[in-house]
Amino acid sequence: MQETANEQKLTLENRKRLTMSGVDSVDSFSDKELKLTVGGDKVLIGGEGIKITAYNKGNGVLTADGKFDSVKYDAKKAPFIKRFFK
Repeated sequence: MQETANEQKLTLENRKRLTMSGVDSVDSFSDKELKLTVGGDKVLIGGEGIKITAYNKGNGVLTADGKFDSVKYDAKKAPFIKRFFK
């Protein structure tokens, strides 16, 4: 199966191993959370004992181990001016 450049795929195995494709960048990480940019959107992955085991920026594939309990995509908000004058 061949993936296109903007295709995103998230695989979570037994809440212990996470593999994600389409990762543009790793914005920050700790043992409790990963902050990623995926396809231009921000993604926050939470858990405990998180360790990045592999990240290939060339093909955008990230693998991490730990105990994962949340994956949250940040919704894009309208610019402040648009929200203010609504």
